[in-house]
Amino acid sequence: MGEAKRREELGLPSRQKIVESNKSYRYLSWLPITKSRIKKYPYMGVATMALGAIIFLVSGGVNSIN
Repeated sequence: MGEAKRREELGLPSRQKIVESNKSYRYLSWLPITKSRIKKYPYMGVATMALGAIIFLVSGGVNSIN
């Protein structure tokens, strides 16, 4: 017999799903990046900096600062 039928026969309410909110594990409340996601992809920061450096160099680099 399934648990749902057993609970119904005993007059118990159905089980409530446990929903965890990981909003407290966010770096910034409005940013959808959590600490666990950063731990999964440790190379994300390095890849972002490399992409920024490539864009900076292609757009003129240091010559555009002067």
